[in-house]
Amino acid sequence: MRLCRAALVVLGLFCYCVPAFTASVLVIPFHNNSQYPDLEWVGESISETLKSELGALNEIVFDRDAVAKGFSQLSLKPGATFTKATLIRLGQTLDADYICYGTYNATLSPDDAQLKNSSVQVTSRFIDLRKLHDGPSVTEAGKLSDLSRLEQHLAWEALKYLQPGQNLSFEQFMAPGKLVRLEAEESYIRGLLSTNKDQQEKWFAQAVVLDRHFTNPAFELGNLYLSQKDYRQALRWFGEIPAADRRYPEARFKMGVAAFGAGDYESAAKIFREVSKSFPMNEVFNNLGAAENELGLPVAIDDFRHALDGDPNNTTYLFNLGLALLRNNSFDEAIKRLQVVVDRRPQDAEARQLLNRAKARQTSLPGGKPLAPERLATSFDATAYRQLKAMLQPHGNGS
Repeated sequence: MRLCRAALVVLGLFCYCVPAFTASVLVIPFHNNSQYPDLEWVGESISETLKSELGALNEIVFDRDAVAKGFSQLSLKPGATFTKATLIRLGQTLDADYICYGTYNATLSPDDAQLKNSSVQVTSRFIDLRKLHDGPSVTEAGKLSDLSRLEQHLAWEALKYLQPGQNLSFEQFMAPGKLVRLEAEESYIRGLLSTNKDQQEKWFAQAVVLDRHFTNPAFELGNLYLSQKDYRQALRWFGEIPAADRRYPEARFKMGVAAFGAGDYESAAKIFREVSKSFPMNEVFNNLGAAENELGLPVAIDDFRHALDGDPNNTTYLFNLGLALLRNNSFDEAIKRLQVVVDRRPQDAEARQLLNRAKARQTSLPGGKPLAPERLATSFDATAYRQLKAMLQPHGNGS
């Protein structure tokens, strides 16, 4: 992910004025030391809560896809017990500043068969990869039914370590609105762990019913419906994400993608324009240009150029710019841009057809059919953006 040049200039000026307290944190799913395999989901739950709370207070946290990529690069098996050397190598592979990992155990009375009645003990640990030394070890214990409360307490302790100069309100972390029902959390995590989309939908929908204020499953339902091109449902579920949620910018970006897919180009342009103010990313400018191009707005050319400023070799952006230039009768530059796409992607028949039309000065098709559809960026890598932003900022936390 790259930023356009204008955004880098603005970001660079901003960073000289604002001290940074941001670190990149890799949270590993906690290891199950209990005798109950059916509690494997608990380790994922702890890590997801920690990622959510750390991200909400400005730390850069690696999402599930990034962690899975790191595991794959090092041929690591999820759920295994790792040595400290392996954890350090994983963190360095992903360019993390800190690693958070841990274990949990559970005990159940001999006369009780209900795992929800078990007692759990969770221990979290940190490794500071910048200084290559261990951070604090924190242990929480209680009933499994109070898992959400234990997770919030762990998150508070973690942030005290990562942000020692900040005034973190313990009461705010433990507020009733922050706590999630155990059954809802389990349903959500089981949905994340499932590889079957139908099962995922059922788990996430169940989690929403069990705890209406729990927004994580709503976000995942939005992702599911967007992947299925059910744009109406995607808009509905992404719309459930509140502005205070750390995933709100990504939810808004994906709402823009859904609105575009539904043919509501005015709403799509409005959403992408809003997102671009906080996240001036190439992907956002590309999609903004696509919506504007559908609306017949010449400014689309400028936004496609913004996208290309940060990634001049991206064939999606080159294709879209060539399309917009052709629609605006800028034939010579359209030919230049489209020729690059065809040279780099000889198998791209659509780009070749568009290039031939540009050479023929053909700005429309019989019957008023569009020359070609714009190509949207569908991924929103806020973590990469924030990592780049943090690189441009001076370190100010001293931890």
